[in-house]
Amino acid sequence: MPTEAASAEEVRAEVRALYAEHAQSLRDGIRRLTWAGCDVDDLLQEVFVVVIRRPQPLLLAESPKAWLYGVAVKVAASARRKHRIRELLRLEEAEVTAPVPSPQFDVDARATAAAVHRVLSKLSSKKREVLVLFELQGLSGPEIADALRCPLKTVWTRLHHARKDFEEQMVRHA
Repeated sequence: MPTEAASAEEVRAEVRALYAEHAQSLRDGIRRLTWAGCDVDDLLQEVFVVVIRRPQPLLLAESPKAWLYGVAVKVAASARRKHRIRELLRLEEAEVTAPVPSPQFDVDARATAAAVHRVLSKLSSKKREVLVLFELQGLSGPEIADALRCPLKTVWTRLHHARKDFEEQMVRHA
């Protein structure tokens, strides 16, 4: 990791390396934190625009992965708020297009993924963020606490309730 006095070229190289290492995982996380039909790549770009504009906090972070997820959660939350307002005002008609799945997905996998996405969208933002980051993105509790800037005990409490709510919703919709 470059130091605080890193050159612009070193910073660009580090941002490129972080993008190469984390972009796919962040894309998956953002997709899970938003709604079907959301332009996930656009939100991923927003995450890295933040990085490019303010690289020092990332480069000095104890866990760059957690810092990136913290930004991704905020970008996704902002997008969800805008989306809800647009829906409320009927600025977007409800034509939702599902992302084109890769050929490896079969019908059952697509149905399961759609069910999981529906249930995730019904969880509160705070529960959904913790559940997605822990269960689906593989972040540790301390990384999530760092990303969301909350106490570790809060992470575990939210995760407990999120798992319970998720399971109840899955059983209800199965």
